[in-house]
Amino acid sequence: MQNMGDWIKRLVERVKDLILKPRETWEAIVGEEGTVQTLLKEYLLILAAIPAIASFLGRWIVGMQLPFRSTRVRLNFGESLLAAIVGYALTVLAVWLMGKVISFLAPRFGSAADDVKGFKVAVYTYTPYLAAGVLLIIPSLSILVSLAGLYGFYLLYVGLPIVMETPKDKALAYTVVVIVALILLYIIVGAVMSVIVRAFGPPVYIG
Repeated sequence: MQNMGDWIKRLVERVKDLILKPRETWEAIVGEEGTVQTLLKEYLLILAAIPAIASFLGRWIVGMQLPFRSTRVRLNFGESLLAAIVGYALTVLAVWLMGKVISFLAPRFGSAADDVKGFKVAVYTYTPYLAAGVLLIIPSLSILVSLAGLYGFYLLYVGLPIVMETPKDKALAYTVVVIVALILLYIIVGAVMSVIVRAFGPPVYIG
């Protein structure tokens, strides 16, 4: 594995390229060698740590604003750490499942099932969301993280025909079905996280 400095530089370049020139970046991704295990170990597991660490600090130090109230709540160290660990695990699982869904649906849209290609699409579709997760250190900025996730939908639309070799006339339908599956995964992950956060008992109220 590359050292952390090289990885951060590569990450910044990849995120920038995906945002500024998505089509060219997807075409470059197609030619990159790799396995699901390699992408998982050398990319996703590291990238997913960004929102996990930021949300841990945000819940513990800054606190979360309650909807329609001026009160903020702050979890203690142990609660914040556990929530971050569970959120990290659920995020990695969601990306892996998305890759499986993309591969599973591929034959229905004129593409060949391929777990590696499906995982590539999933990982890089999630990249803007995960990279923007650094903003979760200030929980009130979570809306910006969600907006970054919406940009991932566009990346998905551009990337499916290139990586999965989906016929152009079927790319939109393929994208919509995958997005629906992704939204369901997001809802499930969010629901699990909400249950975990509420299960710790009374939070610390501040401000």
